Amino acid sequence: MFKIDIILPYKELFSTNGASAVSISVKNSILQSKFKKNINVYGQFVKNPFSDINFNGFYATKIFYFSKNLSILKQYLKKTKTDKTKKIIEIHNRPYLLNHLLKKNMSHCVVLYFHNDPLTMKGSKSINDRLNILRNASGIIFVSRFLKDKFLEGINETFENIFIIPNSLDQNLNINKINKLKQILYVGRIVEEKGVHIYLDVINNLSKKYTDWKFIIIGSSKLGYKTTSTYEKKILSNISQQDNNIEYLGYTSNEIVKKIMSESAILVIPSIWEEPFGITAIEGLSNKMAIISSEVGGLKEIVEGKGILIRDISEKKLLKELEYLINNPEIIMKYQNLSWENYLFDQNKISTLQDGIRKKIFDKFSNNSH
Repeated sequence: MFKIDIILPYKELFSTNGASAVSISVKNSILQSKFKKNINVYGQFVKNPFSDINFNGFYATKIFYFSKNLSILKQYLKKTKTDKTKKIIEIHNRPYLLNHLLKKNMSHCVVLYFHNDPLTMKGSKSINDRLNILRNASGIIFVSRFLKDKFLEGINETFENIFIIPNSLDQNLNINKINKLKQILYVGRIVEEKGVHIYLDVINNLSKKYTDWKFIIIGSSKLGYKTTSTYEKKILSNISQQDNNIEYLGYTSNEIVKKIMSESAILVIPSIWEEPFGITAIEGLSNKMAIISSEVGGLKEIVEGKGILIRDISEKKLLKELEYLINNPEIIMKYQNLSWENYLFDQNKISTLQDGIRKKIFDKFSNNSH
């Protein structure tokens, strides 16, 4: 049996209170994996890492020209240099670290995971960068078809080491015991590309007309940080001037977010940038919410056939769709039921897919090494 060592980006906090999308998806996949006992996660030190998972935390410092991510990698290599077990090293969202491993002339299988747009990331921006990855990584895994297509832009060669493994989240099986409230949610970072201003303009209009509904905004510009951006301050000042059925909860732990989602009827995802995947969307589906979303990036793959997609989202378009749902409870229920129909993101299902791909990659690597 081979080992699997997962290298997280430095900024990831592998804990219940600080986890963002990458850490949550890694944690979810490990818990259901048949390789669980052979998986070790390496990243930034946290006081209370996710339980029941082998986690190794390092204090990373930026020394000379080394980045904190490279510091994590170097400490990992030092810690494991005497380990002769054949393994897969999975690097998440830091493609430039591949070259540092190649320089070591390592006899391990290296897999790169992309959770974000490869064309914006150091080590995969240019066609030559990406050809280097295709020719040297044993496997390249994307969380959406959208990201895979972005990675292959301008590349005409065919490669067999490319795979798509979406993020996973089990359905909330307690949902049928919970009464859905007249609540509409935005959950995400308070940044312009997420379209929070579009949502706020719309609910400012609707809150006065539909006083029996509650309109909620959850998030901050950075996970767990106090307000720093001008955009966030502007959003918060606009919220404070609105009606008392608009509520801003700020940064909220994932556990509390899931509870609020389970009680809420509608989720709005008004992104104006190309979302690489959209973990918030599957959180909404898993909690049986009616979803209204921008038709951008990986969101289309998740929401299509399950909720309402809006191309070129605007205040006018979102207002029309939200008001339609508010006035048609049977349509809300229709989309809530659709969210669970042929649910594709079950953790066990995705972990089985992932384990099969890992074995396929490792077997091919082992055969080529002999």
